Formats: sequence, C-alpha cells, structure tokens
Amino acid sequence: MPYIIVPNAYQFLEFMKNVFYATEQAIIPRSEGIIMHGELRIGEAVVMFADTTEEFSPRPAGIFIYVENTDETYKKAMAAGSTSLMKPTQQEYGYTCGFHDPFGNDWWPVQAAK
Repeated sequence: MPYIIVPNAYQFLEFMKNVFYATEQAIIPRSEGIIMHGELRIGEAVVMFADTTEEFSPRPAGIFIYVENTDETYKKAMAAGSTSLMKPTQQEYGYTCGFHDPFGNDWWPVQAAK
C-alpha cells in the first residue's frame, strides 16, 4: 500500500474519485481543511494519503495500478490537469499509459485482464 503525502489532500481525494473511481475507506481530518490520514479503495487496492504539514513534506510516488479502462482513465487524468508521460499503448504486459498528476505523483495504469 502506498502512503502519499500531498499538498491539498482534499483536492487529491476528488482527483482520485474522478479519475480512478476511488471510494473513501477512511478520512480522518486533522483540522479544518487538512486530512491527517486518508484511505481510498480502487478495486482491491488501497492508497493511503495525508496533507503536507510542517513535520511532513510532500512524498509523491510512482504507482503501477490495474484499472478497468486505460483509455478512460487517461482521458479523465488529462482533463483533471495531469501531464502525459505515455499515451495509451499496448505493451507486453498489457494495455497501459502513464501520467504525472497535479500533486506530483506518476501513475502507470494498466488495463486489468478480463
């Protein structure tokens, strides 16, 4: 399970819901507008996250994750302000893409085999 520390964690939460159809598993606020600890579920995967603080600087990640639809995930990520690292393409390991999100993370979604 990755643990990502980002500025504007509530905006990250909305990005994750929009792009990955993530569902909230736990959101624990520290104070008004600040998330002390959050957990999102994407399929069977869990991504933990929190807001940056004076004690904890940003800790972005590079994440390989299975998705239902690579093309849709890529389009939603681009519309939500991400930067393309690799357009959707077939690789030996599956149909995948790559993007850098507005919070500093690199995502490598690959379409889950059906």
